[in-house]
Amino acid sequence: MAGYLHGQPMTEPPSRFRRLRAPAFWACLALVIGMGLAAIAGVRALQRSNAAIEQSYRTLGLIETVERALRATESNARAYRLSGDEGHRERYLESVPRVVEAAEALVADTAGDPDQRPRAQRLQALAEARLGQMQSLFDLQERSGSEAARAASDPSGVLARWGQIEASERSLRNHETSVLRSRQASSAQRTGWLVAFIVAGTLTSVALLVALTTSLTRENRRARRLQREAREAIEAMRASNAQRDRLSEQRHELSRYSSLLQSCGNRDEIMQLTAATIGRLVPGSSGQCYLLRASRDFYESVASFGDQVVSSADLLQAQECWALRRGQPHYLAGGRQGMRCAHLDPDVRLDEVSSLCLPLAAQGTPVGLLQVSAPASGDPDDGDAAIVAMLAEQLGLALANTQLRETLQLQSLRDPLTGLFNRRYLEEALSRELHRCERRGQPLSVLMLDVDHFKRFNDTHGHAAGDALLAQVGRTIAASIRAEDLACRYGGEEFTVILPETDAATAHARADAIRQALETLTVVHLRQPLGPITASLGVATWPGDGGTPDVLLQVADAWLYRAKAEGRNRVLPAPK
Repeated sequence: MAGYLHGQPMTEPPSRFRRLRAPAFWACLALVIGMGLAAIAGVRALQRSNAAIEQSYRTLGLIETVERALRATESNARAYRLSGDEGHRERYLESVPRVVEAAEALVADTAGDPDQRPRAQRLQALAEARLGQMQSLFDLQERSGSEAARAASDPSGVLARWGQIEASERSLRNHETSVLRSRQASSAQRTGWLVAFIVAGTLTSVALLVALTTSLTRENRRARRLQREAREAIEAMRASNAQRDRLSEQRHELSRYSSLLQSCGNRDEIMQLTAATIGRLVPGSSGQCYLLRASRDFYESVASFGDQVVSSADLLQAQECWALRRGQPHYLAGGRQGMRCAHLDPDVRLDEVSSLCLPLAAQGTPVGLLQVSAPASGDPDDGDAAIVAMLAEQLGLALANTQLRETLQLQSLRDPLTGLFNRRYLEEALSRELHRCERRGQPLSVLMLDVDHFKRFNDTHGHAAGDALLAQVGRTIAASIRAEDLACRYGGEEFTVILPETDAATAHARADAIRQALETLTVVHLRQPLGPITASLGVATWPGDGGTPDVLLQVADAWLYRAKAEGRNRVLPAPK
């Protein structure tokens, strides 16, 4: 499609170097390969040259070693002849093998050089000859003494032989030095040629690459413009499709949430499902869920989710939240002006954060508050707030139903008069606790308590006073036991207490403490004190008194009636 953009043609003429791109590319590739091969060949040649240079240095070093070892041997032998000192004798004997080893090493090192090998062999022969002469004088000294050895020595002959040795060494050294210079010059020349070739190849390759880059830049300019325009159109279409897909996913997620919400059995499951669903609906979000206290004066945080974007207070009053004040959602979009709720962290700026407060209600009755925060999306058509508001409507109904269900369940397990657990719960709890103590190998005790002369008290003061008495007894028992103990109303004026992990002696002591607390209890009904009150108690302990819940209750009940028969206001059996 032809046209103009800002007064400039959208198409440009092809580069005049277009036909030369392929040859230039192959030439550049050939240069790179050639430089690589040349570098490899040059490195190998340098390695060989360096090895030859090292050999020359090693040969020169061996020549010096032979000379120093031979002179040290000569010096030690002469000192031994002159002084007869055993130290010089030992050093002489130690230095002789060194001369032989150094001469042999020199011959072996020059094995590859036909010019140097004869020289090295001659030096070896001269050194061995000199060693033989010194050994003869040494043997003579060992046999006849130092005087005989000194008399047999020939200084002029020694000087002549040393002249031959030094001449042989000079010949070796001069030839090896000449070879070393030649090798160093050859190595430097190879290095220079290699560097020159690599530099020339590099410069040529760079020139070809610059030409190719310039041509490709001009050729690709129009393509980039077209790609940019196409990319912008694709991004716009992709954003539209993403928004549509996200809305569809959110609706599907909300439908799934509604289905799962009906199967949640308690508040924790509801909050866990809600947190996971909000995390999928609004990625990166966090928040808290509040429930209205029974006193209806505070909203208390019962669950939080996500990494806090903006923290919120754990306790808040209705006037601290605009959503609770107005009874409708309060949305504060990031970067927009609005009224900030007092329960949000005042130190956090809301320029790039969105905050949403949603009142939770059921049938017009306040239940709680859902507070959600997330990084601002910047999308003016952001529909997250609306979808979360739909979720909050279902959440409020679910929490209200759960509270009602928990209240009904609690009422079904509690005695309405005393507030203690009822007999149905007693049977379930005793079986459960007995199995737990069996697994842990711990004892378990059961107390059966009966208010003494309750029928007479009831007939004298009336049923209302009797109910007041039983309610006060229930409160006293509940206040006298541990948190892990279970107090139940067994029926009428009878009560049962389950004492997990408690032996017979401890159970008797606790039973007597309850008896004493009841004995000092004063019940006031219609402004008149009623009493005194006493109780009889029977104690049974597992495993000694029985192995099943029914047997334990029967044993404790039997001891209770025994206590009544023996005069009431006592605990049986007596501690052993």
